[in-house]
Amino acid sequence: MQLKPLLFGAMLAAFSSHAFAAEQTATFSVPGMNCASCPYLVQSAMSAVEGVQSVETSLEDRTASVVFDDALTTPDAIALASTNAGYAAELIENSNDS
Repeated sequence: MQLKPLLFGAMLAAFSSHAFAAEQTATFSVPGMNCASCPYLVQSAMSAVEGVQSVETSLEDRTASVVFDDALTTPDAIALASTNAGYAAELIENSNDS
């Protein structure tokens, strides 16, 4: 019986959508962060994007560093979420961590 090749094919198909996914880290300039609550609002907006794994903001540097799954989102979508929350964000660095 050819059950093993069929099972393997089904498993391969189930995982293939994430086979080429890579964890990325993107750093954004967010110049509108100018008060103590601003970084939390930016972090909340960016974290709400599907695929975002973590967000670290710096009020001092006015930046946000975001780790995300590039199979689920893009730096443009993350920046848009911040912009829609009232804090324009511009990508300044993007790196592939895997």
